[in-house]
Amino acid sequence: MFLLTVLEGLPLFGMAVPGHVAIILAGFLAKIGVFNVWWVIVVATLGAITGDFLGFYIGRKYGMAFINRLRPYFFVSDAYLAKAHALLDTHTGKAMVIGRFSPVTRALMPFLVGTGKTPMGTFWIFNIIGGVSWTVSSIILGYVFGAGYHAAAGYFGKGVVVAVIAGVIIIWGYRFVNMRFHIFARYELFTLALNVVALWGLAVTIQDAWSAHSFLANFDVAVNMFMAGHVTPLWAGVANWVSTIGGTAVSIGAGVLVTIILAAKKKWRSAAIMFLSIVSTAGALGFMKEFFMRARPDNALQVIANDPSFPSGHAGMAAAFCLIAGYLLVKRMKTSWVKRELMIVACAVITIVIGLSRLVLNVHWASDVLGGWALGVFMATASILFVRYASTLVVFKKNNPV
Repeated sequence: MFLLTVLEGLPLFGMAVPGHVAIILAGFLAKIGVFNVWWVIVVATLGAITGDFLGFYIGRKYGMAFINRLRPYFFVSDAYLAKAHALLDTHTGKAMVIGRFSPVTRALMPFLVGTGKTPMGTFWIFNIIGGVSWTVSSIILGYVFGAGYHAAAGYFGKGVVVAVIAGVIIIWGYRFVNMRFHIFARYELFTLALNVVALWGLAVTIQDAWSAHSFLANFDVAVNMFMAGHVTPLWAGVANWVSTIGGTAVSIGAGVLVTIILAAKKKWRSAAIMFLSIVSTAGALGFMKEFFMRARPDNALQVIANDPSFPSGHAGMAAAFCLIAGYLLVKRMKTSWVKRELMIVACAVITIVIGLSRLVLNVHWASDVLGGWALGVFMATASILFVRYASTLVVFKKNNPV
């Protein structure tokens, strides 16, 4: 938290640092007993004051040449500078205090004050006033939010509440990045929505797997008993075939093969998205299986698996691979909306059928499959957003050398 609040006071660099979110989160964690609130106040205030002093010092030493040299890398528009200058022209002290509460001017104001003729003593007075007021108000905001956490957690469950908080942070991060760098295309809002929904679904199933009193237990048992009583040998054979074709190793192998093909064609971004999605999903599945160690149903048909049950590897890898495959193929079908829709439906159907095959064979509980689907979708969409962000910055830097 100290490092983030210091960095947020630096010109330009601070615009890409979520120091304000760190302080609010620290206030929340202090309320639920993770941190000591007084240490949070002291550390955050010292970080904010130190960061603004460093910004002031850089402005005093290097002047506007520092901003003009680096601003292309941070997508700082003339409008941002104009807004900061307009606020600064009204009153230096007021600008330093008010400027802290705006994400546009927070990382620019100390620097711009330093480029002027403001005395050092005047700067320190308003630096301390602004630092204390900003950090304390932000910590109080997080603290108040934390006060309602226990009540919400008792009603909805801690896993769901944590997922909601994480979802808010993800949405804020998406907006934070896009406002400053204009990286994400409009259609990627759908990717963001899928990511947040999948995170919520994953949290629900994780909470179920972790809970001593599983709230999906009745549903799991009902599905298991239905399959045991109604699945014929024919359907079991079909499910076994689907489960084999859509196995975890097959999905991973297909993902690696597609990655190699895309890399050979020098489609680096698409290759990175597929590779990251497959690797991250496989890693998360392995970790969660060993962590939760949930036992499988003991009435499996034909297929006997010995590894832990939650989450379903078949469902998770199928969801990740099919989502990325659909994402990459749909982008190429710009002229035919019919083909796009058919591709989306096909990818969804394949994912669903592979997951259902595990239920027909009774080698997984229903919540295992739901958790696998959610995990695969979450990892795949997160990979899309991350690679999209990272690759755009790399390309921009390559095309705009200093």
